[in-house]
Amino acid sequence: MSQLTQVVVVARGGVIAPFGVAADACPIGPATLNEGRDDTLRRLGLVPPAVKSADTDVVSGPALVIADDLWVTRRALQAFVRAAQRSTEPVRLRLPPSRLLELTLPLQDVDVDVDGATFACAFVPAGVTISVGAVLDAARPLTIAYRELLSPVPLPRTLLARPGGQMTWPLTSTVVMRLRHWVHVLRASHVAPQVWLLERALRSPVRSALRGLLGLRLTATAREAAWRRAFVFVGRRCQIHPSAVVEGSVIGDDVVIGPGAVVLNSVIGAGSRLEQRTHVSQCTLGRRTFMSLNSSMQACVTFDDADACANNLQACVVGTGAGLTSFARGLDTALHDDGRPGGPVRVRDGDALRSAGELPCGVCFGPGSYLGAGVTVAAGRVVGQGVRIVAGDGAITRSADVAAGTWRTADGRLLPWR
Repeated sequence: MSQLTQVVVVARGGVIAPFGVAADACPIGPATLNEGRDDTLRRLGLVPPAVKSADTDVVSGPALVIADDLWVTRRALQAFVRAAQRSTEPVRLRLPPSRLLELTLPLQDVDVDVDGATFACAFVPAGVTISVGAVLDAARPLTIAYRELLSPVPLPRTLLARPGGQMTWPLTSTVVMRLRHWVHVLRASHVAPQVWLLERALRSPVRSALRGLLGLRLTATAREAAWRRAFVFVGRRCQIHPSAVVEGSVIGDDVVIGPGAVVLNSVIGAGSRLEQRTHVSQCTLGRRTFMSLNSSMQACVTFDDADACANNLQACVVGTGAGLTSFARGLDTALHDDGRPGGPVRVRDGDALRSAGELPCGVCFGPGSYLGAGVTVAAGRVVGQGVRIVAGDGAITRSADVAAGTWRTADGRLLPWR
């Protein structure tokens, strides 16, 4: 990668509702998208990125140009740069058709054809000068080498008791994803644990090889269980109770995990506190996330300083400073017209309602929002910034599109608290 003389990050993404921040500030594993990008570039030996530019700015090669709302993992970026350096014309990164794309493409609004999906990550060769807008929009697509291991995984039963069954899940660390909607923050959290776990393992290949050898067992089930226990990466000054179970996870610095807690296939941000008997599976928790005793989350993501204290929260996004209480509910599946669970989840995207895709999709809780006991919010909805719903009557709240303030539910509608 010695040919590269500059890396340009282009300001293209808008503010992601309801968080009020650009994609750069959204969590991807234990760090923000911006922090993760800088770490990836540094580990690949690339120069620090230039100041973010507008589409009209000009760049001269050799250069790497990336939109600021794009998540590109180390393996994907390395494969693209190596292949692109052999090109004499500007090229853009394209992923071939895959299970990963099937699950994550909804709402991304990138260029898609029979050959795959093309993203706003481009290479400009030496001797070429071009505007960053032109290279990100019109450069020739270059398909990178891509492999994924397809594994059958169980789907959890939904909160409405629809049987979970199984789905095919892609195991890969070659991930490219545009973050333009809160659903993408959720989807990134689904794949971030496997990416970060592999990244941590590759930093110490000899030690990781020894862990793999020590985990060898006679049966596949026993081997998998042993490897899940062996591949746990714990930061500094952590307090993990001896009775806690932690498997296949990355734990940040200064994390406290209490007695009887269970952490599976997750990334736990620095300074987080998980009290006794909490259960976290396939989640990414932001820094200083708090979970009170008996709280449980599956396939969720939190921003920094969130209080995610609900029971059985699934496929939800919890914003900065949001507070959830026991017996507050965010549903993770929609209803068919006849009332049966398992209908398609649609989310608001501007003025339109669009499908959230095949993966489960719950509720997005904005910064500073609050959900009290007995309140249930329908799947795909957003509880906006500063919206506090303090009392529920048992009905499902289907519209949380209200101004910041304190509200109560009545027959599924939100009424001002008096």
